Parts: sequence; C-alpha cells; structure tokens
Amino acid sequence: MPANSPPQNWLLISFDQWRGDWLHQRWLQLPTLQRLARQGWDLRRCYTSSPQCIPARASWLTGLRPSDLGVTKNRRYTVPADAPSFVRELRDQHGYRTVLVGKTHWTPHEPGVDLRDNLPLLRQLGFDHVREIAGPRALAEVRCELTDRWAEAGLLEAYRADLADRYAAGCAHTVRATVLPDHLYPDLWLTGVALEELAQLPADRPWLLWVNYPGPHEPFDVPASWRGRHRPGQIPPAEPRPADALERHGPETALGRKLRRWPEGIPADALAALRADYADHLALLDAQLARLQAALGQRPDACQTAITACSDHGELLGDWGLLLKGCFLEGAMRSLFVHRPPGGRAPWRRLRQLGTRPRGLTEAMWAAAAAVSCPADGSLGSLLRRLEGPVRVEFGEEVLEVGY
Repeated sequence: MPANSPPQNWLLISFDQWRGDWLHQRWLQLPTLQRLARQGWDLRRCYTSSPQCIPARASWLTGLRPSDLGVTKNRRYTVPADAPSFVRELRDQHGYRTVLVGKTHWTPHEPGVDLRDNLPLLRQLGFDHVREIAGPRALAEVRCELTDRWAEAGLLEAYRADLADRYAAGCAHTVRATVLPDHLYPDLWLTGVALEELAQLPADRPWLLWVNYPGPHEPFDVPASWRGRHRPGQIPPAEPRPADALERHGPETALGRKLRRWPEGIPADALAALRADYADHLALLDAQLARLQAALGQRPDACQTAITACSDHGELLGDWGLLLKGCFLEGAMRSLFVHRPPGGRAPWRRLRQLGTRPRGLTEAMWAAAAAVSCPADGSLGSLLRRLEGPVRVEFGEEVLEVGY
C-alpha cells in the first residue's frame, strides 16, 4: 500500500446474536455474505469478549476488556462519555463523517427511556449523526423513531402483547411470524433508514456508516414472507448434551445454571422450528446486505469503501439443550467477522488467510478501524498477525482463555 494512501470509507454492518459458525454451511442461503467472505478476510474463529450484549458491545467500541469497564454481564450500564472510542478517533483524528443507525445498547434499556435522549452521549463517543433503536425485546419498553412508527400505525400494543405471550411462564422458544408488517419489521425498516443515510454521506471526505441490525436476536419471529426458505429437515441437529455435563462443569458456574434452567432441554419439534426460523432470519439479513451493497455501488466513492460484517456474540440454538448465550460453549462465544477492503483482496492474496488461530472480536474491530483509517500501516490481516497471546472471554466472575 503506498505511503500516501488516503483513508478509506467504511460500511460497518453488525448483527446481534449471529453465531460465527453459521455462515459457510451449504444448507444456508447466504450468497451475499459468503461472497464477501471469499473476497476479503474471513475470521472463522472469532471470539467475543463476553457472551452477552452489553459487555460485548461496550468492549468492541472502547477496545477495553469488560472487566476493565466494570461490566461482565448484562446489567444497568452506561458507557462513560470519556471512554476510548474507535469512532471518536476516526472523526477527530482522521476527519471522518460518522453515522450510526440501529442498536447500540451502550445505555440502559428500561421502561420509559427515550433513546433519542442519548444523542449528547453518542456525540461525545464520536458520532456525528445517530438514529438509534433497541433490540426486539427492549422495543416493547423504550421509545425511539421506530416505536413512534408502530404507534402511528396502531401496532405498538399488539407488538407488546405478542412479545408478552411469547415469553409467558419463562418460555423462550416460541416460534411464529411477527405481528408487524414487513416494512415495520426492525431489520427491514432499518435497511430503509440506512439507505437514506448512505445517500447523504459526503463524497469529498471519508465516512463511517455503522448499520447495527437488532437481528437475528430472538424472539423467533421472522416475517411470514421470509419463512420456509430453510426447512427443519435440511438443518443439522444441535450438539447433544453430554451425560455428565452438570457434574463436569458444576451447578454454580454460568453453564451449570443454564443446565439447571433447562434440565430436559428444548422440545425437539420446537428446536427444529426455531433453528429453521433462525436460518430464515439470516437469509433476510443477507438480503439486506445485498441491498446496501447495491446502493453503495451507485456511489462515486464505492471503490474507496471497505465493508465489515460482524456480530457481538452467538446463540446456542439448542446446543446441549440450551438457548440464548451467557456461557462458554462455542455457539455462544463465536462471533461473525468478515472484512473486505475496497475492491476486495487480489485473488492471489486470498490464498493467504488467517488460518485457524482464534481472534478476539474487539481486537478485530479495532484492527479494521486502523486498516481503513491508515491503509499504509497494513491490512487487517497484517495488523491481526502482530497481536500475540490467547483470546480472553469474560462472563460474570468467570474467565476463559482460548488458545491456539
């Protein structure tokens, strides 16, 4: 890369709860993301800093470990305004226009909160412009631009009632289509917002557009128009639970507590249905990525734009008879991370991937920020190769180091 290489634009697309090993299977219909992975850097063993939303997201923004931030599991937490931020560095040190649409979860999501009140904090963290929403469960409690649209359409109370019914009596595996029309389903609505913002970005200075999708986080409610693309019989079964799982891991560990919550696992028919719904949701999101890429291709600066697609953590999807995350099983810890530099990597360079060495999600995010803002200092791959040591994953009082 020439020493005078200018900063690159960056289309950063993140997902909530997309497990990293659900990308390259032949039975998944993900042509856009699979093509992006072939053209760029594909971190097949990328591990989150913590297998829950709040600590993982605080870590990837600030570059700090969850324990250094004082938040190692989901709880009421606000990222400090003066915390490190790669977004602030892009804006203040490299002149980027910085825009975010979608979920952040850097502040508490509690009943009555209006996410638009977060704008002063988000500006201090480095964002010039923000249109924030929450995740699917928090959208029943907080206010934002999207819930205003639901209220105007007379759908907000129906959404709240449907969500309450899905999780009645602690059930987490209900599978049925959303009550929302397609154009107001969070992930589909957000693409429209992202396209609006993409069209308004400058062509004469570098920019970051961070599109933070709330899916494929449960509930398992992909719209009816997207259901049935993956039939349950096509999808391999979840990893079975070892007979001595509880004895081996102990009842008071994070994993032990999850095993006690689901002592008999998830009903087989529900498990097959929710895995199919999750796969359909990935197909929906892959199609949104295609829409964003198509719009990017119409911009004069498309050839100067890097694309990253990643996720904050995984989802167990029935492994060991468990759901959600919050433990040290692979399905919960593995994150998606794909980075394509402008124009893609040269075909002969694609042969040199990063092997099977584990990589940290936070480190990968910050390396990508460095690669786009200072291309002369090295590619994502070269920057990651300079990092030493095992990957550290934290949850509650527990720590796991993932070695080579």
